[in-house]
Amino acid sequence: MVRASICDDDVIVAQKLKLIIEKEFLSRNIDFMCDIYVDGIKFLENNIESQDELIILDIEMPAINGIEIAEYLKKAGRNKNIVFVTNHENLVFRSLQFYPFSFIRKKDIDEEFPEMLKQFILEISKKNASFMFETKKTMVSVRTDTIMYLTYWEHKILLVTDKDDSYEFRSTLKECLKQLSEENFFRVNSGAIVNLKYVKKLEDSCIIMESGYSIQLSRDRKKEFKERFMKFWRKI
Repeated sequence: MVRASICDDDVIVAQKLKLIIEKEFLSRNIDFMCDIYVDGIKFLENNIESQDELIILDIEMPAINGIEIAEYLKKAGRNKNIVFVTNHENLVFRSLQFYPFSFIRKKDIDEEFPEMLKQFILEISKKNASFMFETKKTMVSVRTDTIMYLTYWEHKILLVTDKDDSYEFRSTLKECLKQLSEENFFRVNSGAIVNLKYVKKLEDSCIIMESGYSIQLSRDRKKEFKERFMKFWRKI
């Protein structure tokens, strides 16, 4: 289920956003809930984290504004699906520090908001995709977006998730790539694939993952990796 939360002190705008969300999600048979908060403090007190969530924040509100709310959400790791809405385009630069999903100008809600929702729906469908493999004992399915990296050694794949769970199974990286999104995953050398989502930085020819694990980047793939990495982070 998708949980959409709208925090905007302008009730008319909030209701308009809700109607657009209902139209888009119902037309695609997506199970969802949509809550409206006209006060930023009440949002922080009552909003519940959801696995698939969309948080729409008005930047300019009394008591606590959208930027301040985003600071709380970023600390909790909930900033990737924030959509800022405002009448003032100059505030877009302040919002970028939170890596929001999108930025919508209130005067263009009718055009921009439905398009943003289509992109959001596409992203969650990718995120909820599963990666299937067979170990000695059982068939396993993990959510693709939780895969941090895969390595190959002696005819075996080691798959590591963002929770540090690891699995070993017989396959090849070429076969694994058939199940993985080309947008999110990159083969960094002959024996490793990384999820760009979990790449923290590149130091010379060494990729540092968020877990601290380092993976060597092949010299002949360095240019392409940089281009793909930058493209990936510009998208989110």
